[in-house]
Amino acid sequence: MRARKPYIIFWPQYFDSKRTRAQGRRVPIKYAIDRVNVKDLHNSARKLGYKVQLETNYNYPRTWWDDPGRIVVDTKGKKKSNVLIEIAKELKKTQSKK
Repeated sequence: MRARKPYIIFWPQYFDSKRTRAQGRRVPIKYAIDRVNVKDLHNSARKLGYKVQLETNYNYPRTWWDDPGRIVVDTKGKKKSNVLIEIAKELKKTQSKK
């Protein structure tokens, strides 16, 4: 079992522009993107230099019927809210390149 302290779980639903805050979006709408998947999330966090584990057998508790997957990130002691914004900006960059 891994130690919980430096690791934080991020779900793709945190970054989905079609969700409201009540439905699980955690980033401001200006940083949220359309059609987020766990692999894009994983790649964005790795580009930022974080150690990332991809876990595909888990479902977001609020919407357990949605696509499964989450990432576990070693945030190096940073606050979750700051890392959320960093990853969201990187996701937005990679989505605009597609």
